[in-house]
Amino acid sequence: MSVWLWNQQDRRFEELAEDIASWTLVAADSWFVQDSRVRAFDRHRARFTRVAAQVGMAEAATDDFWAAVLEKIPSTGEWFPRVDVLEASTRSERKLAFLLRSAPPRARELRVLVPSHSDPRTTPGRKGPDIALLESVRADAREQYGCDEVLLTSEDGAVIEGATTSLLWWDGDILCAPDPGLGALQGVTSAVILDAARARSIPVEFRRGRPEELINYEVWLVNALHGIRRAREFVDGRGGVGSETEEGGKLATDVADLKGDDVERFESWRDWLEADRVPLGN
Repeated sequence: MSVWLWNQQDRRFEELAEDIASWTLVAADSWFVQDSRVRAFDRHRARFTRVAAQVGMAEAATDDFWAAVLEKIPSTGEWFPRVDVLEASTRSERKLAFLLRSAPPRARELRVLVPSHSDPRTTPGRKGPDIALLESVRADAREQYGCDEVLLTSEDGAVIEGATTSLLWWDGDILCAPDPGLGALQGVTSAVILDAARARSIPVEFRRGRPEELINYEVWLVNALHGIRRAREFVDGRGGVGSETEEGGKLATDVADLKGDDVERFESWRDWLEADRVPLGN
């Protein structure tokens, strides 16, 4: 991974001249690039620009900054770059940063934990401040339950989203998403999918759903890196829901039990989303 800090005066990125390990992550955004092609980059830019302005970094809106970001991304390979607003630990000064990261392996399905606690985030409406916390939550889920993702739920048990994903599910031919009142992060990939559904005249509904209700539906967990992944299995970390196993209560069957139409729909939408990329900078 390579990291640069934005020099606002000289309008360019500079290599690190100080240790930023203890700096606070105030805001962030990331996207997936494959051979210089990207999906919905303008939406990622707009989301980060809006949030950065809210924390006093309107500089993130400038064309100079984003042109410099694009110049740092190689033209070949798979990358998962990130832009940050950082705050130095010893002073209130905030800076923009760019992280060039190789993309991790991508997947088509995942095993999902329903944890024993509600949403632990301190700043749920902004991507960045809780990244380290959520990675710790996911690491625990991998170690204890063999799960790839963790559901975040409200105090009354409604599902908000995943630790790194937006949640969508199909009730027959209706595409569902969590009630906006639950405070999910404004996911770029989920917005792209919901817009496409409306364009295809597919009904879209926002609902308050509980984990034990989701087992009746085809569930997708989506983000910029993986696109669409379907939930292969839900594992109950709370106890008392579903049949007990050594790993917790198993809430759902595996993908082999999905109906043929569900599999076909998943494949079709996933292929469409994977193809929905344009050259970076267009």
